[in-house]
Amino acid sequence: MRMYKEKVKSRLLANQMLFIGMSLAGIYWLLDSFLSLFLSAEDTLLERMIGIDLNEIWMRIIVLCLFAIFGSHTQYIMNERRRLSLKAERDAATRERFQRLLSPDLAERVVSGALMVEKGGESVEATVMFADIRGFTAISENTEASEVLQLLNEYYECIVDVVFQHEGTVDKFIGDAIMVIWGAPVRHEDAPYRAVKAAVEIQHALVVFNQRRQEQGKVPIEVGIGINTGELVAGYIGSSRTMSYSVIGDTVNTASRLCSAAKPGQIIISDTTSIALPVQINVGPLEPLK
Repeated sequence: MRMYKEKVKSRLLANQMLFIGMSLAGIYWLLDSFLSLFLSAEDTLLERMIGIDLNEIWMRIIVLCLFAIFGSHTQYIMNERRRLSLKAERDAATRERFQRLLSPDLAERVVSGALMVEKGGESVEATVMFADIRGFTAISENTEASEVLQLLNEYYECIVDVVFQHEGTVDKFIGDAIMVIWGAPVRHEDAPYRAVKAAVEIQHALVVFNQRRQEQGKVPIEVGIGINTGELVAGYIGSSRTMSYSVIGDTVNTASRLCSAAKPGQIIISDTTSIALPVQINVGPLEPLK
């Protein structure tokens, strides 16, 4: 509240600078007239205010103009600083919001305007990935709550780095599962390829992650991953008080089912994702899910 009042006072002061400059000019004019009146008993106050010769009149007009220029210039400078300050605040808020979804580089491009993000709901083709820790319930039942949280934080730190390297969007964390999108809100022509590459690198990164855990005498973790590509609805979801970017549709549901069917260390992708991959990526067929 105090900061808000200070901003209001600063805004009022900035908008009144021209008036302040003109007022100072008027005060100067009156003081100069009174001083001249005391120095000369022959002239009246009106004569001294108007000026008794052309040079004196011009001098006062010039001073009046200088004060007016000073006031208007100061008002412009203060308004410009206020505009830049408000822009910096908006950019900081935008940067903080998008850094929760996007990699720092992409978030900076959104803030700078180099990358456009549609804020309305829209139908897009995107690739969705779910990654879920297998046997997490048993781990959490036999581990202190603080250690479970530490495990999740270290695990997410590991895989989110991989996701951001491939410019994925972290949609949400669901307990021990993570949902990631490629193709929304940032468009990628090779979204399926990015998702699969990220999934493979996540499994590789977990090998190193588990080696560290075993050296510390901790239980290793295994992750199943499901990926699907297709049409979905993307946009901001929530109430007027709080909203978050997300995607909904059968494409999301199918990706979640594939993740549930994946065995520890396995990556299951849909046919629509497989078709969009380059030929150098080897995939093997699986039985259809029931």
